[in-house]
Amino acid sequence: MTEEKRFEVDPSWRGVIKWGGLSLFAAATIAVIYFLSILILQQTIPVPPEEVLEDPLAPTLLFLLAAIGELLLLPAGLGLYFALKDVKKTAMLIAAALWLVAPIMFLASRGIVISLSQISDSYLNTTDQTVKAAYLASAELAIETQSIFAYMALIPLAVATIIIGLVMLKGDFGKRLGYLVIVAGVWTLFTPLGVILEIPIIIPIMGVVLGAVWQLVVGAKLYKLGKAEPSP
Repeated sequence: MTEEKRFEVDPSWRGVIKWGGLSLFAAATIAVIYFLSILILQQTIPVPPEEVLEDPLAPTLLFLLAAIGELLLLPAGLGLYFALKDVKKTAMLIAAALWLVAPIMFLASRGIVISLSQISDSYLNTTDQTVKAAYLASAELAIETQSIFAYMALIPLAVATIIIGLVMLKGDFGKRLGYLVIVAGVWTLFTPLGVILEIPIIIPIMGVVLGAVWQLVVGAKLYKLGKAEPSP
């Protein structure tokens, strides 16, 4: 099989590839907007329990934005699979399975924080300090739980990214792009450990930048691939 034919996909899947590419591009764009919003608003991450209970609007909107971007990773994963499965089917099946686990875990983690906004009024209206302390303790536990879910979601996403990068080395996306994807995956894999150890913020920032770059580029390529007319 020549390199030119590696991406001659079944026409019935071109729509999945096209919309998967658009979803990947949009997910990366939203991730950048989310991260910039955190910096501009100077939002502390993880969100302090008192803040999310006393003024839940900003954290809720930020996590809703993140949830939308992470939801888009689902069709993106399908687009990646159908675009690359003819290069290395087994590897892409494993990568797709791991990739699709991540958005579900991300959404579960975001939902935990968003749910805290529903008890904000009860917290603000009570004058009983014991009850307030109980609300704070519950909020702290919820925030820690969502953080663990988010960190755990990064692991299958990072492993899937590394596998996808390795498959790209054998296809038409180009070796430079494939190596970029691999580096981004490796970097993301160590991000949870870095956050827990409170390393400089440049580490998670670089993970976001690398991830956004490859997802924007590959998303655009998938979209064009899905729109292209099949060869006669």
